[in-house]
Order: sequence, then C-alpha cells, then structure tokens
Amino acid sequence: MKKLIIIAVLIVFGLSANADANTNYAKRVGGYFYTSLSPYGTWIEIGFGTPVWRPTHMKRNWSPYSMGQWIYTDYGWYWNSFEPFGEVVYHYGRWYYDDYYGWIWIPDYEWAPAWVDWRYDDDYIGWAPLSPYALFSINIGIHYTYDYYVPYTYWNFVKYNHFCDNNVYKYYVAPKYKYRVHSRTKVRTNYSYYDGRVRNNGVDFDRIRDRSGRTIEKRNIVTVNDPRELTKEREVNNRNKEIRTYIANRDDISRDNLRDVKIERTERKTSLNLDKVELGRDRTVDRNDTRKTDDTRKVETRENGRNLNTRENVNDTKRLDNNINRNKIENDRKLQERQEIEKRNSEIEKRNNEQIKRNEELKRNEQIKRNEEQKRNEQIKRNEQIEIQRKTNEQIQKRNEVTNQTRELNNQRTVQQRQETKKVEERIQSSNTNRNTEVERNTSNNQTDKRQNSRSNDQNNRSRTR
Repeated sequence: MKKLIIIAVLIVFGLSANADANTNYAKRVGGYFYTSLSPYGTWIEIGFGTPVWRPTHMKRNWSPYSMGQWIYTDYGWYWNSFEPFGEVVYHYGRWYYDDYYGWIWIPDYEWAPAWVDWRYDDDYIGWAPLSPYALFSINIGIHYTYDYYVPYTYWNFVKYNHFCDNNVYKYYVAPKYKYRVHSRTKVRTNYSYYDGRVRNNGVDFDRIRDRSGRTIEKRNIVTVNDPRELTKEREVNNRNKEIRTYIANRDDISRDNLRDVKIERTERKTSLNLDKVELGRDRTVDRNDTRKTDDTRKVETRENGRNLNTRENVNDTKRLDNNINRNKIENDRKLQERQEIEKRNSEIEKRNNEQIKRNEELKRNEQIKRNEEQKRNEQIKRNEQIEIQRKTNEQIQKRNEVTNQTRELNNQRTVQQRQETKKVEERIQSSNTNRNTEVERNTSNNQTDKRQNSRSNDQNNRSRTR
C-alpha cells in the first residue's frame, strides 16, 4: 500500500513538472533561436557538453560575415546578412575555425549589430569574426580570456569606396594579397553600450564617409521578438529606411530549448580551448537552478514518503538502513564525480598544452611564411636589378658597336679620300711635268727657229751686199 502511495505522489509531481515545462514551451516561438539553424547545418556536442552549430553545404573558402552588407545605424555598424541563418548567428555568439570541424558557431546571450574585429589603414578596411575568447563588458567593452591570434586568412579586406556596397563580396582583396594588406593595417575593436544594447562602433563613421567619397545614410533598426514578423521582402519606400532584426527573448535563448533539436555526439577533440571559453555562463546558473528545483522536489517527495511511512508505522530500523544506503550511494556518487573532475582537468590541461603547441606552431609557420615572402621579394628585386643591369649592358654594347662601326666607316672614308687626293696630286704633278717638257721643247724650237732665221737673214744680207 505504501509503495502505491509513493508512486502516486511521484506521478503527481512528475505531471506537475511536465505541465510547467509544456506551459513554458507554449510561450516560446517554437524554439526559433536553435531550431531555425537545423535546416542549414548540424548541431554537434564538443568537449564536455558544449553544443555548437556547424553550417553545411557552404562554398569553398566560405567564412562568416562574407555574404552581406554593412549598414550604419544608431547601434553602429550592422551586418545585414544575405544568408537565411544570419539573423541568429551574426548577431549572437562567436565563430571559431576548428582544425577538424571547420567553422563552428558557439551560442551566447548578448545581441549586437555584428561581433567582429576591425583593421584599417588609409586604403583598406577589414573585418574578421570575434573568437569565442572575446567577452563583452559594459565597463571595459571587449576583453579576452585567452591570447588568441586571428590568422590573416580569416579577414576580409575591401577598399573604402566599396565598403557599403550590397555586393561587397565582389571587391574583397584576393587571398594571395591578404597578408600584405593585413601586415600594414592596425587593429581597431571598439564596442560600447547604448540604449540597453551593445553598440559596434567599428572604424569611425566620418573616416569611412570621407575616404569613400560617398553619402552614407543612417538607417533605423526595428526589433521584433517574434521571428514570424521577419520578412526579406519589404516595400521599396521602406527598404532604405529601416532594418528589421530578431531580438530573442530570455526563454527562447535558454539552453533548455536545445531539446527541440537533434545534437550529434562525437568523441573527436576540438582545437578550441573550452576551459577559456566563458560564453553563456548564465546558462550554467540556469542549469544549477533547475537542478536545485529538481532536488527540492525530490527532497519534498522523500519527506512525503517518510511522512507516509511514519503514518503507516514504518519502523526506524528500515529508515536507518535506507539512510545508510543513501549515504553510501551519495559517497560513491561524489567519488565518481571527483574522479570525473580529475579526469576532465587532466584532459583540459592536455588540451591546453596542445593548444599552446599549436599556437606556437602557427606563429612559427607565420614567421616562416613572412621570411619566405621577404626572401621572394628580395629575390625578385635582385632579379629585377640583374635584368636592368643586363639590359643596360646590352644597350652600352650596342652603342659601342655602333660607335665602332661609325669609326671604321670614317676611317675607310678618310683612307679613300687620301688615296683620291694622292691620285689627284699625282695627276697634277704629271700634268705639270708634261707642261714643263712641252715648254722646254717649244723654247728649244723657238731658239732653233731664231738661229735659222738669223742665219737666213745674214745670208740674205750678204747676198745683197754682193
């Protein structure tokens, strides 16, 4: 009889608890915060009961905060995603690239226009997802629980004049140039609290407006608690005036809603240092409160059972035996929990050491890449200088050849001119010699003629005299 009474009491309390749970579930909007992501990805459990969401059917080289548009609002720079799951994963939680799982999203409570890091210089502006080690505090803004280096490959860079384009993804810097742009930009992560919500100040609005040379209009954010009010098709007159965004209520964010989704369990370890991740700490408190409530109900049930047993004159010996057994079970449970905690701490320490080694390896690889890049640039410069020197030598050689050819031609002409001059001189000399010979001959002939004439005259005179 007493067993039946105890069973009846337990059934009553169980029905009451289920009624409360069903009532709370009826107040939610179908657990939209978690269930809306299931069609586009997979919920998996990593580490010690940590649920994360991994998108599927993504394009190659896909990354968070790449398909969308930056819009300026009262809460700073708002990422208006073009992806169907963007209303949740780009305004809540953090992103992390795991060595095995790829990009995974870790849920969190706080809403923001976008959870990203910023970098900029005079030519480019870039952004990358904030890591799960980044926490927001009203007093100090963003602070980090772990020294994590965000690789340059996770960043998207674009020139200022394309920053607010709705097809900004078409103007991203190519992957092979990311390191060069990343190395010359400086970090700017500036979050504050405004009107009860997080404000993403990002890179200064006036700087972007001045350097882009474009008019950037501020648009209003209209928040909705019921996701059914969201629509991507707006009237043309309102499209440029307001942004409708989903703000989840406390019940919808509660981890209890994960019961509505299928979570895959895996033994594969993650490269994320879960011991340093403090996202969703309030959920732990909620779970503890729930456990306390359940324990209270169990205690009340036990007390009711004891009262029933007392009313039915259950002897003290049996109760004492039950207490002893209960204490033994409790001690065994505590021992098991202690062993699990020690095992967990050992695994956490091991993961931390692995993560430290991985980070050091990443830094070494980055340094090696930078050195190789520097060597390549130096080799390219040397090759360019060698090529310039070779071309210069070729030009000098050509000039020398042309000069030598010109000199040889001039020498040949000079020799020819000298030869011609010599010939002319010889002809002139020969002509002069002939002329002199002719003159002498003529002179001799004249003298001979004169003598003959003189003789003739003498003879004629003599003849006359006679």
